[in-house]
Amino acid sequence: MASDLTGVRVGIIGGDRRELEVARIFSAHGMDVRAVCLPWPDDVQYLANRLEDVLQWADLLLAPVGGVDRFGQVAYVIVPGDVPPPRLTAETLRAVRPGTPLFIGAATGALRQACATYGVTLVEFRESDEFAWRNAVPTAEGAIQLAIQHTDHTLHGSRILVLGFGRSGTVLARTLRGLGADITVCARGSVDIARAYALGVHPYRMEDLADLAADAEVVFNTIPAPVLSSEILRCMQQGSVIIDIATAPGGTDFAVAKQLGLQAHLAPGLPGITAPRTAGRIVADTVLSLWRDMHETVDL
Repeated sequence: MASDLTGVRVGIIGGDRRELEVARIFSAHGMDVRAVCLPWPDDVQYLANRLEDVLQWADLLLAPVGGVDRFGQVAYVIVPGDVPPPRLTAETLRAVRPGTPLFIGAATGALRQACATYGVTLVEFRESDEFAWRNAVPTAEGAIQLAIQHTDHTLHGSRILVLGFGRSGTVLARTLRGLGADITVCARGSVDIARAYALGVHPYRMEDLADLAADAEVVFNTIPAPVLSSEILRCMQQGSVIIDIATAPGGTDFAVAKQLGLQAHLAPGLPGITAPRTAGRIVADTVLSLWRDMHETVDL
C-alpha cells in the first residue's frame, strides 16, 4: 500500500487561492508540486512554463473545483500577462501518460471522452459526499456574508427562503437557524421535506414557490435550474435580496431581476473567495483520500 507521498509528482492546472493552499499542503507532505497559470507566492519555486510540460511529468493532475467550460478552459484561472489560459482538450491530453489520474471538480462530456480516449483516469470529486458536505460549510458562510453585505437589516428575525435542501441547502438552513432567522425551505423530494421538518424549519414543496417568494426578505437558491423565473420574480417584494449559489449560470433570471429592481447576486465559487484556506484544505484532504483509496485498491 502506498502510504508515503514523498516524491509524488503533482501537476496543478490553474486555479485560485484554494489551489495555492493545496500546493502548500502537498509540498508539506513531501510531494513535488508544479503548476501552470497559478499565482504563486514569491517564495515558492516551480518549473511549469507550459501546460504540456506539466501534463507529461505528473503522477497526479489536479484541475480546479469549478471544472472546465465547453471549450475545455479551466475555471477560476488567474493567468499572468498575455499567457493563454490552460485548456484540457483531446489535443492537450495526448501528452498525459496513460493511467495518470486527473482530479477535477466536475467534467464535461467532451473532457470525459478525451480522458477515455487517452487512458487518463478521470476523478470527479465535487459531488462526492466526502467533499460536498465539508465544502458546504464555507459555501454557507460565504453566502451569509454576501447577504449581510447587501441587506440593511439583520438576518436575525428575517424571513428567509432557502431553495433546495441538498447538502448546501441543509448546512445553509442550519447556520441561518443559529442566527435566529425565520427559515422556510422549498424542496422537491419527500425526503428533503422530512429532513427540513426534522431540522426545525418550515418545509414546503416547489409548487408553493410563488407564495413563499412573495413573503421572503432574502432568498438563497441552491438549485441549478431556472427556478426563480420571471413569473416568480414578479411576485417578490421590492428590496428583496437573492443570493444564488447554484452552479453557473444559477437558477435566477438575472435580467428580469434587474428590471424589477431586485438585488440578485450569482455567487459561484464562494469558498475560494471568502475562505480559501479552509476550502483548499478540503480539496487537498479529498484528493489525498481518493488517491490513497486508488492505491489501496491496486495493492489489494
